[in-house]
Amino acid sequence: MATARAARTPAPRFIALLLTVLAAGAAAIVPSATSSAAPQLTLGQVEARVNALNDQAERITEAYNSARDSLAALEQKRLVAAHELARDQAALAAARTGIGATANYAYRSGGLGGVESLADLSNPDSFLTSSAMLDEVARFQAAQMAAVASAQHDVAGASAQVIAQEQAAKKALAGIAEDKARIEGLLAQARALLNSLRAADRARYFSGLSADAASMRALRGSYHGPASGRAAVAVRFAYAQLGKPYEYGAAGPNSYDCSGLTMRAWGAAGVSLPHNAAAQQSSTRYVSGADLQPGDLVFFGSPAYHVAIYIGGGRVIAAPHTGDVVKIQSLGSMGSFSGGGRP
Repeated sequence: MATARAARTPAPRFIALLLTVLAAGAAAIVPSATSSAAPQLTLGQVEARVNALNDQAERITEAYNSARDSLAALEQKRLVAAHELARDQAALAAARTGIGATANYAYRSGGLGGVESLADLSNPDSFLTSSAMLDEVARFQAAQMAAVASAQHDVAGASAQVIAQEQAAKKALAGIAEDKARIEGLLAQARALLNSLRAADRARYFSGLSADAASMRALRGSYHGPASGRAAVAVRFAYAQLGKPYEYGAAGPNSYDCSGLTMRAWGAAGVSLPHNAAAQQSSTRYVSGADLQPGDLVFFGSPAYHVAIYIGGGRVIAAPHTGDVVKIQSLGSMGSFSGGGRP
């Protein structure tokens, strides 16, 4: 019996080995404080990273705006195609009704009416009259059949147009959803970085933004430059928006993205522009940097991903990116300038 109890008692060497294994596992599961602590980013580092993320989001915003404009145009085309389809379907129904009426009349009148008189060859006048009538009936029926065939062709074409526009609209919607998801993802990263700041640094960051916005609002209505005509209207409108926040996809009146601001500025002057930097560049007359005049649009990137409005003296008014406001900037401080455009 004593021998059996000794067999069930763990050996000291086994216990020591087990404790060593458990200690090693615990060390692997619970990392040391020095290995897990991430270095605290400085305010300057966070600002740089946040600005980079916001710039990326602002570039994607122009693709988002382009997809939205395309969707609006496609929806208009779809409505036109749907109207044409309804018109063609009505024409086809009318043509088929006409054929039905002709067939019903022929049935009720015993066939082709005066065909029996063709047997009366003894009366030449009657024969010629009946023959002419049959020719007229044949031509009328042929015209009815041609009308049905034409209406069917039109219906098929209009139906294909409606289907094509619906498919294109679905594709544009998918592009909008993808662009929006990418923008929101980048902005979420920027917010996370700001939240990682020390409380004092975060307060200083937002205080700087608030002061910047206030200084810009103080400049509203201060333009007294040389612009005239429609250009003056556009520049004054841009001045009146100073200090308003950037918001992707927005075109006023309380917030703007870059192309939304320039679209509304020139819209106030009676000039229609698309809500997209590249499209605005394509729809305006090229102006070199040396020939810029107040009111001209200035573009960045090729194809353009950013646009601002020139106000003279080497300065522009722009809606830069999320977290910023409509503000006056130096043209020379903005990279990737690709030329001006005069609406």
